[in-house]
Amino acid sequence: MVSPKKAGRGVDAVDSLASPRSTRSATSAPRESARESARERMARSKDRIATANEKLLKKSSVTPNKSKLCRTTGMLDVLVKASWDDAVDSDALDARTRAVTTLLYLSEPKDNRLIVAKHPQVFEVLVKVIEEDTGEARWRATSALATLAKTPGNRGGMGRVPNLTTVLGDLMVIGQERKEDAKDDKEKEEDGKGNAESREDDNSTFLPGEDSMTRGTKSFDTLDDERMLTHTYTGTFTDGTGTTFTEDDLTYQSAYDSDHTDDEGDDEEGASDGEEDDEEGSHDGSHGGSHMGYGSGDDDGSVREEGVEMQISSLKKLNIENASDFLAKSQLSACATLTHMSKHCANAPVLCCNEALLANIIFLAGVFESPLHTRCLEMLCNFTRFPSNNALLAGTPKAVDTLLLCGRSKIPEDRMWSVRTIQNLCSDASSKVGLATGPMLSLLSTAAMRKDYEEQHAAVGALMNLSTEPGSIVPLTNTKTVVATLVHLAHSPNTPSAVRKIACDSLATIGLWLQTLASAGTVPEEIPFSPLPTHSATGWLRWDN
Repeated sequence: MVSPKKAGRGVDAVDSLASPRSTRSATSAPRESARESARERMARSKDRIATANEKLLKKSSVTPNKSKLCRTTGMLDVLVKASWDDAVDSDALDARTRAVTTLLYLSEPKDNRLIVAKHPQVFEVLVKVIEEDTGEARWRATSALATLAKTPGNRGGMGRVPNLTTVLGDLMVIGQERKEDAKDDKEKEEDGKGNAESREDDNSTFLPGEDSMTRGTKSFDTLDDERMLTHTYTGTFTDGTGTTFTEDDLTYQSAYDSDHTDDEGDDEEGASDGEEDDEEGSHDGSHGGSHMGYGSGDDDGSVREEGVEMQISSLKKLNIENASDFLAKSQLSACATLTHMSKHCANAPVLCCNEALLANIIFLAGVFESPLHTRCLEMLCNFTRFPSNNALLAGTPKAVDTLLLCGRSKIPEDRMWSVRTIQNLCSDASSKVGLATGPMLSLLSTAAMRKDYEEQHAAVGALMNLSTEPGSIVPLTNTKTVVATLVHLAHSPNTPSAVRKIACDSLATIGLWLQTLASAGTVPEEIPFSPLPTHSATGWLRWDN
């Protein structure tokens, strides 16, 4: 017989098995509470991470802290991890932008750059950010690369990073129209303009409140805005704005931030380091505060409930509103990075053999409106410093045509880089005959007569290189201005001694080849042999005295 207690237990067990809903309802409450607790912990964790990132960014913007933070164990690992994570949401985008900006700040001191570059994943993560991001994070990543490339010891390692040069080359041409596309658009625009003019002829009356200054597809205000946008970055790499592209000043200033001035010396040649002149918190106002709202001055991260969300949403909005500005600055930094890398001997053949990169550089070198135009010419010149690249470039018709076009530019620096590149190309024995064309020789003759010494010296040197090839003698003598230019330079008292020596050497070489050709001619047997030259005058049926 079953006792009442046991029977009760059995009834309870059966009832509990028969009614599973009661069991689910009993366990659902703890599960929901666990989920809520997990969400709360995750939210608090994100808040702590955001607060830590903000404080770290502020500390890294202060010059005295940069050296300590860069040498802190695990610091670079944390920044690389935060930059590597995909920006799947606002929190990840915020963390990535802060981390990349911190990497940039830590790369500013010269003594830190080798340390940052030695990290095995720094370059890879910066390339990843450039590929995936389109806003401020990409700009900061390209600025970090440009800053690290200023140190010559980093350039060789950067040349071995997979996809780095290709990604930077593709970034430079974003938004740039190819000549073929521009030609088609221009033809369409002219067709449309012709139709519009015909309609205006049919209806010559003005609408009320309309005048000749406001009619048409574009107003003068719009055109002025476009010119201002073009000239905002045009001249960044030229002498027109007071800044020049050097190892220190321009690469950092224009490529990193137009509001930031870096007076440090580079190239590891004992130049003074002016980074100590930066005031504490300068980046909070000029970099973080103006672009991301990081430098708010509240160290305690006040109003965390709304502050973080407001910053994150404003960051997304900022990337959208300033997309063109961030893109232009990213392209400047990308060009600065590649220019520094092209100055390293081991990188020259690697960069020149990259077909996609070379095509982009040649294309931009021919776009005079691009702020990257002159620097692309400099890169081409650096490529020719490696002799094995000359045959490849001389055999590229677009490269030669671009050099001929830029050699007639009104900008002296453009002409100088173009003529220097031509001089190096003419040093290749297999390319001399192909380069000895009428347009090329006319360009070199014109450049040899200019007053700029560097351009003049390079042009005469190119003519000297061509004169050493027998197959170039006929084009050299057929071009009207070549021999006359060399004779003028050889006898003018205003010609620099180095240029005069090369001019005389060129004339002597041309004369030697002509004498060799004359001595190799077939002389009839009935004519007595006489050494050449005879210095005797000839005439037709002259009467003897």
